[in-house]
Amino acid sequence: MNNTMANWQDIKELEDRIYDAVQEYLNNSEAYHNAVLHVFLNRDSMVHNVEIDKNLPINWKDGVYPVESVIRDGDEGKEPDIDRISDIANSWIFLD
Repeated sequence: MNNTMANWQDIKELEDRIYDAVQEYLNNSEAYHNAVLHVFLNRDSMVHNVEIDKNLPINWKDGVYPVESVIRDGDEGKEPDIDRISDIANSWIFLD
């Protein structure tokens, strides 16, 4: 993985980006076929990006996760799994 040193706000921002991508997927899941969560570092801006991508093999490279691995059953139905999202963000960014 492309781990970078940062502060807790950077981790929170990445968690928010992952959460938003997963929520967008849940709101529109029928629009995706073979969806995966893709986390990657944009080398130009040095910002971690998140997207729901399609047809990327899980072992394609670091940063590709089964979208189901970040979804859990909540009281109101399917929802982003905050604990798993935090685990992923913390695997990409380390605190200074």
